[in-house]
Amino acid sequence: MLTNIIIEKTLFKNQYHERYQFVLKYKGNDFKGLYHNGEITWFNPQPLNYLKEKRLDKVETKVHKKMRKHLLH
Repeated sequence: MLTNIIIEKTLFKNQYHERYQFVLKYKGNDFKGLYHNGEITWFNPQPLNYLKEKRLDKVETKVHKKMRKHLLH
């Protein structure tokens, strides 16, 4: 099963409340969310409605890794 995570844009760039918007493409669905201070906030539709919790944990781990890598560059 392939998941594609794309960092779309930076919101509030260079401000205290800077956040990163990303999209997870999974089985024809686009799940958008925000990443801020190591936390993920999902928009609707929530991926938990389509994924089992264990799978969602793995996907969120991938999002965290990709964001850490992105923030280091």
